[in-house]
Amino acid sequence: MEEFLTIQDLHVSYHTADETVYAVNGLNLSVKKGETLGLVGETGAGKTTTALSILRLLPFKFGSIDKGSILLDGMDLTKVSEKEMRKIRGDKISMIFQDPMTSLNSTIKIGKQIEEVLKIHRKDLGKKEVIERVDTLLKLVGISLERKEDYPHQLSGGMKQRVVIAIALACEPKLLLADEPTTALDVTIQAQVLNMMRELKNKLNTAMILITHDLGVVAENCDSVAIMYAGEIVESGAVEEIFEGTEHHPYTVGLFGSIPDMSKKTRRLSPINGMMPNPADLPPGCPFWPRCPKAKDICKQQKPNEVRQGSHMIKCHLYQDAKGGEEAGK
Repeated sequence: MEEFLTIQDLHVSYHTADETVYAVNGLNLSVKKGETLGLVGETGAGKTTTALSILRLLPFKFGSIDKGSILLDGMDLTKVSEKEMRKIRGDKISMIFQDPMTSLNSTIKIGKQIEEVLKIHRKDLGKKEVIERVDTLLKLVGISLERKEDYPHQLSGGMKQRVVIAIALACEPKLLLADEPTTALDVTIQAQVLNMMRELKNKLNTAMILITHDLGVVAENCDSVAIMYAGEIVESGAVEEIFEGTEHHPYTVGLFGSIPDMSKKTRRLSPINGMMPNPADLPPGCPFWPRCPKAKDICKQQKPNEVRQGSHMIKCHLYQDAKGGEEAGK
């Protein structure tokens, strides 16, 4: 299966009067057609910035793509004009944002908000066809047609998220970016929304990046996983390799150690010690070494290369020593 999205050596920063924040630092990522990639990491790892970079929606004047390429079906989005990007957003690429209330216009009925996307990107559709498409989308996401005339504030959190998903899928995008799409929802609604997204993705053969810190959601919904820390991918692979494999980056081990295990009796969880480093003042060498229980002197001085075994990648000096650091970056 060919790679549909390929990000190579991406560097993104935010600039203020006081400092420069290095949010993404040499990120490499790829997604195949119809594949769901889980992008996992703590708050501040750079996950949302990565998604905003793909859409070229970084804050004007403050955010910038400093280096690297974002290839969508062979087209480098970093070199596309803003006029062309407006045609791509909502059509070829859509995003489900974390908070549905801030994604919807509180003064416009939900039916009209779905219509707007179709009128912008599907100019070949007549008025009757647009209305029929809106009705189909509402049925698809499980909202009765009587609610089409409702305003966002008249809907529950789960229903608002369904409307946002309907808008995102209106033009049948080739790539869907879902940024914590179920964080604001209760557990029952979470399961319904994720199941619906999975069914729609399979029906449309859409590639999806699911941004989350919930490893349970990743295990249930993703084909592959990328673990992100301080703007870098420190480990990636098929979902089976990440959840069932024996070799992992110390950060991945820490994430799994933070999950409650129902089969073991324990008084406390085992969180990762310390905090995510300040992206305006990243440590030299491996960014994880100040929190890593297995850190060595080389970790404090030199960035590790990628060590690959099939589709599984780990970016850590521990595995360079074991498998040959000279060959690891190749």
